[in-house]
Parts: sequence; structure tokens; C-alpha cells
Amino acid sequence: MNLRSLVLTKKTIFFAVLFYGTVLNAQNAISGHIDWEDGASDASRIYLVKLDLSQLENIKYGKEVTWSQVADDGSFSFQKKHFADKDAVYQLYVHRLEKALRDSLVRSTPFILSNRDSMHFDGGDAPFSVYSTSNLADKEWKRLREFEMGLERAEAGSHGDFPALKGYTKDSLQILIVKLIGIRQLADKSLLDQDIAKNPDYYLALLAELRESGLPSRDFAFLEKHMAYLSIEEVQRDFALSKTINILLGTLVLGLVGFIVIGKRRKPILSDLSKQERNVQNLILAGKSNKEIANELFISLSTVKTHITSIYSKLQVSNRQELLQKGKI
Repeated sequence: MNLRSLVLTKKTIFFAVLFYGTVLNAQNAISGHIDWEDGASDASRIYLVKLDLSQLENIKYGKEVTWSQVADDGSFSFQKKHFADKDAVYQLYVHRLEKALRDSLVRSTPFILSNRDSMHFDGGDAPFSVYSTSNLADKEWKRLREFEMGLERAEAGSHGDFPALKGYTKDSLQILIVKLIGIRQLADKSLLDQDIAKNPDYYLALLAELRESGLPSRDFAFLEKHMAYLSIEEVQRDFALSKTINILLGTLVLGLVGFIVIGKRRKPILSDLSKQERNVQNLILAGKSNKEIANELFISLSTVKTHITSIYSKLQVSNRQELLQKGKI
């Protein structure tokens, strides 16, 4: 074989390997490498589990999807055909023989993935500790985790109720499955009933959106239960202080209401609107569309619709025209 033929053969082999690797990687939703700190590689299989959204902390309620053989070099992969078309929560785990005494369970952090995405686990200080992903919902969930960790550090040694978590969950989370995870965490921290009482319109709109989303009803059944059994007595007990303040200020409130009814020249009272709702209302009065409002405030279109529903309820109007007319008074 002459030199020219040899070079041509090497190029052919190189491009064939490159093409095969690209095609193979395109078929994989998950790829990665697992290392043990002690250098041992006694786990031959990695299992993929689809978690129940209502039991994210308990892997035993998950459904085992498939497993991957770990190669001699510690590499593993899972093909896209094993993942759902829509975002779902998964977890990886291995059974590792621990000094011939018992099996220890080593697992990844739960993550969100679909068959449209790709994910890669890099070698880290511990198995599954470092990964990259193309899934936007998982990236948003990671930011929520980081926010919670920051709150926990700030609240270390105290018994704070993490009120900032409520605002972050409602205003900063845009992807529905991640927002539902955040709402469930509010329930786990006994903050949900209180927030539903303060923001019933928001939760009614969210529940309607969840019912139309295609998510399994069991995933948000807990929210329906909290909204169905929240009694007037619980609201009164949770907000006794606010009620007392309202009684003390009753005369002033009646005076303001009387002035508005008689004069009809003042703009609608905005004290019940949140800061973000006032921003949305001002943009509506300025003639902006829902899409333009979403772009200007850096929020999703669904969040804009939620704010508008709340504004209509609080200002007792039924449509945009009535809101515009009321803003001219």
C-alpha cells in the first residue's frame, strides 16, 4: 500500500468513527461517566427511575424505566426512546456492595428531562454530582434549589418561615412543572394555606392552567385539596392581626369609599394590588398588549394573564375595556 492510499484509509476511518459517534450520541438522552472515590467500580448497572411528582423525596414510589450497563471505563448512557415526550422527573441510582456487608444506594439529584433533551454527567467528587443539561425546566429547578439553599443559610439557627420562597415561587418560576414543585414545597413548609388565603385569584388561575396543561391530575391533587378545605375559620385565625388592623382603620376606609362613590373622579384604589399587578395595570392603561407587557416586565405570557385575572377581580371589572374606562375616571 502506497503512502497516498494509507493516508486516504486513515481519513476514511477517522470520519467513519466521527460519524458513528455523532449518530450514537444523537440517540442518547443521557450519557456520562461514574467514578468512585476509593477507585473501586463495583456497580455494574445504573438504573433509571421515573419519579412520582407527589413523592420526589421517596424513590420507592418511582417507576423503574430501564438500566444501563457500566463500561470498564465507567461510562454509561440511556437512549431517548426511554423518556417521555413531555417533561417528567427522573433519577439515577446504583446498588453498590459496601465492604461485602450490605448494599448502599447511591443516587443522583432528581432531574427533569424529555426525549427532546440531552444530559451529560461528568466525573466529580461523588457519583452523579456534576452534570450539564439542555432541559430548560431542569435549569429553572436548579435555580430554585440554589435560592432555597441561600434562604436556608440565611435562616440558619432560626425558625423563619421563608416568606421569600412564596414570592419566588409565584413570580420567578415560569415553567409549569417547576412552579408545581415549588407550590408543593410551600405545602411541605405549611405555607400554602396562608398564601392561598392571601391570593385566591392567583391560585384559581393556576389551578385552571394545570387542568388544561395535560399534566396528570394526581400531580396537582394536593393543591385542589388545599383549596377545597380552606375554611373561613382558618383564614380568620391566620390573619387575626390583619383583621384587627382593618377594624381599627374601618372609619378611614369607609370615608375613602364614600369619597370615591360620591365624587367618582378618583382613580380606582390600588392598595389591594401587588407591585407587579400595578405595573401590569399601568401598561394596560398605556395601551400595551399582553405580549408587550410580558416582554417589558420579563415575565411569561401566562403570568401576565394570571395578573390580569387578579386585577379584574380586585377592581371589579370584567374586561379590558372596563378597566380602561375605570382608569379614565
